[in-house]
Amino acid sequence: MPQFKNDILESVAFQLALDFACSPEDFLRDENTVIKSKLLTERRRFRKDPDFFRVACFGQGAVAAVDEKIYEFVYDLLKKVDGIDLFDAKAVFLINRELEKYGKAIGSFNQYYLPPTPYQYPYPDNMGFCTVVVEEEDIPSLYGDKRFSNALMYEQKNGRHDVLAVCAMNGNSIIGIAGASDDSDRMWQIGVDVLPEYRKNGTASVLVSMLTREVFMRGAIPYYGTWWSNIASRNVARRCGYYPAWVEMTAVTIE
Repeated sequence: MPQFKNDILESVAFQLALDFACSPEDFLRDENTVIKSKLLTERRRFRKDPDFFRVACFGQGAVAAVDEKIYEFVYDLLKKVDGIDLFDAKAVFLINRELEKYGKAIGSFNQYYLPPTPYQYPYPDNMGFCTVVVEEEDIPSLYGDKRFSNALMYEQKNGRHDVLAVCAMNGNSIIGIAGASDDSDRMWQIGVDVLPEYRKNGTASVLVSMLTREVFMRGAIPYYGTWWSNIASRNVARRCGYYPAWVEMTAVTIE
């Protein structure tokens, strides 16, 4: 069986195995794996209820955690479709057609990125603005400004918290924030927001890179997620040295 190419990727696979209630090696199999959804205590804290439909792929076989109502459909589909092809339009159409029977649809296609290790901060210290590291106990002081919703959650969600942030400052004004949420004990997800007038000058990349270094210093694994059509966000990941590691898609309730 193929091996994980580095320790951080192996650690992430162990975390996703807790999310999907499967084996880490399932993500390296050529064959797809289908499991009935259940919640394990150590999972990433995205939800309070078992997934109706969630699929992840590291580039080989896909792993699907699904509700019992659609288990046979997904099992039969994944016998016919390679893991990487499950995210193509035809397979997604078939999945959505089945999900619609239960008032569900695919919500998004998320691309997740990991930093190289050891992580080398790629920017000079003087980038034309000041930066401030904000620890967890001080993050509520940032919640009065609602313009940074990609970086901050502004509230606890299913046990996830904002645990660390780096702010870019123009004088006494915040112009951008990169924030980390404790999606699980081992994995902290990074998000970033920069005010429109300060974009396209590298601010987002500096903030993400600084926060990546800070997260590693605290013993957690930083990771970065975005959706496929968000080219600007994907470019931020690339400029910070992150590489695409896995993809996920999940079902949401049709409003």
